[in-house]
Amino acid sequence: MKRYLSLTLCVSVFGLMSACSSGDPDAADEPGIREVEATFLSRGVSVPYTYVAPAQVGDSKFPLVVMAHGHGGSREEGGGYRLVAAAMARNGIASIRMDFPGCGDSSESFTENNLTNMLADLQAARTVAESQPGVDTDRIGLLGYSMGGRLVALLSRIDPSYKVVVMWTPAVEDGARRELESLGGEEAYYALRTKARETGMAEYTTRWGSTLQLGYQWFVDLEETKPLDSLASFKGPLLVLYGDKDDVVVPATSEAAIAAATSSREVVRHVVRGADHALGFYTNEPEIAAEVVATTAEFLRQRL
Repeated sequence: MKRYLSLTLCVSVFGLMSACSSGDPDAADEPGIREVEATFLSRGVSVPYTYVAPAQVGDSKFPLVVMAHGHGGSREEGGGYRLVAAAMARNGIASIRMDFPGCGDSSESFTENNLTNMLADLQAARTVAESQPGVDTDRIGLLGYSMGGRLVALLSRIDPSYKVVVMWTPAVEDGARRELESLGGEEAYYALRTKARETGMAEYTTRWGSTLQLGYQWFVDLEETKPLDSLASFKGPLLVLYGDKDDVVVPATSEAAIAAATSSREVVRHVVRGADHALGFYTNEPEIAAEVVATTAEFLRQRL
């Protein structure tokens, strides 16, 4: 029988809080953790990635989590992805995270930042990580933040071999409903869409002041995908984590993801009290960040 739970923190947060507040060391600096920073080839393009894993002991095997960052973010996500990768490694779980087109250390234009390309990069990253020593190719999970949550929802249906999914405040509205609002309404959205189709790019400024160049395929992919339908077919354990103060991907959207997961054998809800969309990573709130990291690492440790 499927279980709906509200996950309470059952691991020590104190150590993680201390690490966050003092600047958690890179995983590569920790004994027993291996880190690789390099590039892999996807779609004929060099993609920067970071692979973090526990040190292999003998013939031991460990699971892997493929991580997807948010729209306009990077594989570091304000330090949050670095923290959770290290926490997973301490719990015997490897991870791989990459910069999507136009983000972080990517050499591509942001006009190539669309769901089609990002899904291809996620699968290419999985292939690279599975070739690393010690990875158990039968125990692979997904973690996605914001737009990354949409990506992992879609990927869980494209490739049902993923065993576990974690979504942080996932942007999983079907179609482009959220973007119709966030880009200034229907008229503004279609004006940008038309410009991207006619000129190859439409530029807009986010609420945080960054300027992004949207390609036409970005609009098409959003409109044609239905992540809630994808979630309905996922059978493994699902964690949906969100902040109760989030006004970017509002709590109702995360709750819709939970409601959609009708085939999942276990759906876990974790609400971070006082957290907004940044989940403490971009806002220098170490207690919130620590809760997110500890909750995620413990959920994955128990289920992968």
